[in-house]
Amino acid sequence: MGYNKVEPANELGFAKVSTGVGESHAEGVIDAKGVEIIPPLTSILIDDITGHTALVRNGREHLFVDLGSGPVDTTLFATTKGYQYAEPFRCGRAMVQLADRWFYIDTNGNALFGSTYDFAETFHHDRAMVKEGERYRIIDTEGGTVARMNYDQVSPQSPWCWQVTRIRGEVYRSGFVDLDGKELTPLVFDEVGYYDPEVKRVRVGKGDRFGFLDEHAREVIPVRYEYAEIFDKGKARVMLNGRAFFIDPDGKEVAE
Repeated sequence: MGYNKVEPANELGFAKVSTGVGESHAEGVIDAKGVEIIPPLTSILIDDITGHTALVRNGREHLFVDLGSGPVDTTLFATTKGYQYAEPFRCGRAMVQLADRWFYIDTNGNALFGSTYDFAETFHHDRAMVKEGERYRIIDTEGGTVARMNYDQVSPQSPWCWQVTRIRGEVYRSGFVDLDGKELTPLVFDEVGYYDPEVKRVRVGKGDRFGFLDEHAREVIPVRYEYAEIFDKGKARVMLNGRAFFIDPDGKEVAE
């Protein structure tokens, strides 16, 4: 069968394929020999393939589908109840949401740790952040507490750190902690952008000056610019001493 697109296969040879356009757009999965394990269907989206497990979006529900036993009986998409939300398996655990509660499952679909949370994050490097009430903590892959984070807000940033924030009235001050909850930077930033995995940089602001941190929250481009945009195609527009120009991820000036 001809496909519009075949994405790169994973380590086991499974690959996402698509056919059609617009309302006829359909997605499925083939194995290393080109056999259709899930035939292209207009009713589903293949969000991820990890090992022999596909994360499939079926309408508003999310299902984990085993690809390792040959072609899938597609009636399961009409008969199997899925999750309200789910993320792919990472570190042998998947974060899922059901009835507005967040929790983790193993590769057999068993709920882990005997706990549900108000919010939970996908595991990375054997760590994840969870929220219970107004309290945040870091857990390991066995559900044990690595660190309690006594901050008003905790936000994922790079795979190696979290942004942490304290709020006093209308004043927000942010810093960063590592995967074990150890402080990497004090809470000195008034503004923090999103981590850009392409250039491995986070734009930060302190007072009326801006700069960039790396994935470990180290300052790699000094917080000295009067203005700084996020990186786009490997360069960012900044202003220093009233002069606007572009810099690369190392802070070196480059042509526009």
